[in-house]
Order: sequence, then structure tokens, then C-alpha cells
Amino acid sequence: MVHDNRIPELDKLFEDVGTYRKSAEYRNLLDFIKRFPKMAPYNAMLVHIQKPGSQFVASAHDWKVKYGRRPKVGARPLVILRPFGPVAFVFELNDTEGAPFPEALLEPFKAEGNITENKLEDFKSSLLYEGVTVVEQDYGTSMAGFVGPIEETFKYKTMNKSELFYVFFSIVVNRNLKPSEKMATLFHELGHVFCGHVYQPKAKWLPQRCFLSKNEKEFEAESVSWLLCERLGIVNPSSKYLSGYLDSNEEIPSISIDLVLKTVGLIESIMSGRKTLRKELLVKKS
Repeated sequence: MVHDNRIPELDKLFEDVGTYRKSAEYRNLLDFIKRFPKMAPYNAMLVHIQKPGSQFVASAHDWKVKYGRRPKVGARPLVILRPFGPVAFVFELNDTEGAPFPEALLEPFKAEGNITENKLEDFKSSLLYEGVTVVEQDYGTSMAGFVGPIEETFKYKTMNKSELFYVFFSIVVNRNLKPSEKMATLFHELGHVFCGHVYQPKAKWLPQRCFLSKNEKEFEAESVSWLLCERLGIVNPSSKYLSGYLDSNEEIPSISIDLVLKTVGLIESIMSGRKTLRKELLVKKS
């Protein structure tokens, strides 16, 4: 995840045409993305831009092999991003025909929402490979957690050798919270980290966006946490904040929707168990 501080093309488009700046439009986008937790959030947004109201999408191959259906003659494909490649094409349910489609799949991939201490610990250990350490402290009920910059070194062990690497961010979480609440707190603070809200000039792969107002930073971090919690089906403390803001304001703050969705995708990939050390973290030998 490498950034410069130029405005992403997608955010330029949203700004030019006013898309998703209205609170109602943004709420609809988030509600759409949460319905497809097995699809990368960025791709879900691309589907929403091209065909709002889509119920289920799949490639022509998957429609044929998995569901016994095929795209209708002249059906318009939807463009999404493909890992390690430029783009892929998918088709929406209403643009296919063939065998009856299972109604149960119209609310696809419902998340179970089971966050255990083991799953939480695995996630915390994976975050080290992104330069983030997590510690738990004893706080009162009004303090969930916070994040700040640090510069510490850890040992990275492989089968053949061990190397030192830097950790540039520390997240403190209230140890008295339930596992799902700790996870939601981590999501919020990671939103601040990966959206570039925490000043750490040595983390050069991250955007530097400390210039944002507190309101803009909080809205981005709450959006990240809300989407991740909803897609996992866990307790969502961001719901009250976002609902209150969207109900009380006609427009959302001037945020980067592009960056919010990329941050959600990055955190989901870390949660999947990826443990590849970011090369920029390695301590260079003198």
C-alpha cells in the first residue's frame, strides 16, 4: 500500500460530479459494500458505481459452473479489479439466465461475527508485519483505545536467519473490553494509521494527511471501523457515530472514499493471516 499525497483519480471523480458527497448517497454506498463481505470493498464500490442495486455478481465462468446460468445476449459486463492483473468482468444476476438462482444467496456470505481471543491474538501478531504493535492496558469504560507513533525494533525470524525490523505505531487497547470490542477498537485506530492521520515521517509508504481536521479524521476512521465490523457481523460501536452524523448533516466531510475502501481491503487481507514483513521495515545493515 504505497501512496503519494495527490488526490486519487476516484476521489477527483467524486468531487467533480458530486457523487457520494451527500449523506444519503454515502449511507447507500456503505450499506451496499457491507452486503458483499467476500468481495473486496473497492470492487464492491466499482459495482455500485456501474450498477446500483446489484444483488449478486459473478464471472461468466462461475455463472456457468456454479449456478448453471449464463449471461444474456448483449448483457453488459461490469468491470472490477483483478489481483496481479488489470481488470476482470462480472455479470449481475438480472443479466443472466438459466437454472433458478438460490434465494438464500441473495444475502450473500453472511458473516458469523465470532471473534475469539485466539483470533484477536493472531490479528495482533500479523499487525507487527505492517509496523504496528498492540498493547493492552487497564482503563475505565470511557476509554477504548488510542494510537501514537513510536520507533522500536523487533526480531524477524525465518528458517535460516533473523533480522531486525522497525515498528512505527503503537495501539493501546482497553484490556477490559470483550474480544469483539477490542477488534472494533483496533479497526478504528488502524483507520487512523493507514489513512495517514498519525504523523510518522519514517512510514514513507503511508499517505501523510495530518493536515485533515479532527472531524475528517474521525469520519474516515469510523467509516473504516463500521465497514469492517458490518462485513464481519460483529458489534459495531461506529454505528451510533455514523448514523448520528449522516442523519444530522446533508453532506459528509471532505474525506477520501478511495483511501477508506483501500484501508478496509488492507485490514481484511491482514486478518486473513498474511504474515509477510513489509520490506520498508527492515533495519538496514551499516
